[in-house]
Amino acid sequence: MSNGDIFEKNHDEIDFEFLGNIRGKEWRIQTNIYGNGSTKVGRKERYGLWFDPTDDFHQYSILWTHTHIM
Repeated sequence: MSNGDIFEKNHDEIDFEFLGNIRGKEWRIQTNIYGNGSTKVGRKERYGLWFDPTDDFHQYSILWTHTHIM
């Protein structure tokens, strides 16, 4: 999610990216969260997945409050 279409040079962004598509190799998910219009104010994390996200349908959720994004 991003508001870059409205604030081109000063936007906030939340990304979820699946990394890996080589059979037999571990899948990872990378999250990027940037706020206050700056990539310097944010966080990037990578997590190893214990499953292959292409094997079945999966539902993912975001809990977004005034103080947290989980």
